[in-house]
Amino acid sequence: MIKMPKLPFDKMTAGMTDCEVRIICAARNSRTGCLRASKPFGRIDFDGDDLEVLFKASANYVWRMLCFDFVIAHPHSCMPICADLDLSAVFYGYEQRGDYASYDERKAAEKDARNGLDALIRQAESAMPVTEQKGAMRWAKAYGLV
Repeated sequence: MIKMPKLPFDKMTAGMTDCEVRIICAARNSRTGCLRASKPFGRIDFDGDDLEVLFKASANYVWRMLCFDFVIAHPHSCMPICADLDLSAVFYGYEQRGDYASYDERKAAEKDARNGLDALIRQAESAMPVTEQKGAMRWAKAYGLV
């Protein structure tokens, strides 16, 4: 079993809005207080409330990026190239429903959402020293910076 790190979620979410705290804290295992070993929402029902669907997709994205940043175990050390699949699926569903006039409009909205989540992740990461960020240290070693 993979040992997941115990992150200081209180410190990581200081100064965030309630919605942002909810997204970040979805990555926490409520029983152990550690980072979850799997996605917070394995299956997302796209027929539900739009905000709840977007929250679940956002929480999955944030969880994957936090795993890459803080977990040393092999399954989480690969580049998170599929991290945004849930988020893309949500926006694709919105486009199919007619919420966006074009593909480009949907991709722009999706990019804005992803950039907002990336800023949220950077804010959470800033609460931890870079030496605790395993993903950053892996890449620093790969580039010969440490």
